[in-house]
Amino acid sequence: MRAWMCSGKTQSDMIGKLAQAGIVKTSINKEALLRVDRKNYAPRPDSAYEDSPQVIGYGATISAPHMHAHVLEELLPPLLTASETSPDNNKLLKILDVGCGSGYLTSVFGRLVESKENRRKSTVLNEGKVYGIDVVPELVDMSKTNTMKEDGDLLDSHTVEFLCRDGWKGYPEGAPYNAIHVGAAAATFPKALMKQLAPGGVMIIPVGPEGGTQYLYRVERVGDEGDVIGLDDNKGFCEDDYNVFRVLGVRYVPLVQKD
Repeated sequence: MRAWMCSGKTQSDMIGKLAQAGIVKTSINKEALLRVDRKNYAPRPDSAYEDSPQVIGYGATISAPHMHAHVLEELLPPLLTASETSPDNNKLLKILDVGCGSGYLTSVFGRLVESKENRRKSTVLNEGKVYGIDVVPELVDMSKTNTMKEDGDLLDSHTVEFLCRDGWKGYPEGAPYNAIHVGAAAATFPKALMKQLAPGGVMIIPVGPEGGTQYLYRVERVGDEGDVIGLDDNKGFCEDDYNVFRVLGVRYVPLVQKD
């Protein structure tokens, strides 16, 4: 089953088709996706389960469900590794969602790392903190409003926090991150975000010009010779700290940068 054929009549129907297509591969991600109803974050409830991007205003979109599934599968491995290597499994996982838009994927990330006592199914992932940032204040407010509909416990427990920030600069106050997702296309790889990755962390980011050829990339942090924001920020940027892999061709709206 191809990605664009993964539309459903309900949330569970849509997720089931994504799993049948081999896009949702892991039970951990499937459970998190089932916990967050896309209807609460899409602009029109009657088309919430269509496997297509939808305009949410302010030059932004909510990505197609199959793209969110791809992102989740790419970012799960570093979260698992960080959980497995933490003594007594007590290391707090940190995730940064750049360009949170309507708040959907941020909330799914929140379900991945929410308090273990709140999880419907036991997973090996440590508990964590998710920051969703957007440069547009109205989108930050939209994310909060949408999350409060049925996922307000993520805000009440401070598992998820939404902030108005420049995506190109990230949120250094919460760094370093085990996983970073960028939901809009950057013209180049933002070094400020790369430096906010923890060693072993992964960033998923679309890169390319608006209206031109864009690809989704996986940036893996494999070294700490350069700055690790939040731990050591006196060494500058070191290109050898990162491995970069092209994942697939995409088309995203541009990552807005403050003047």
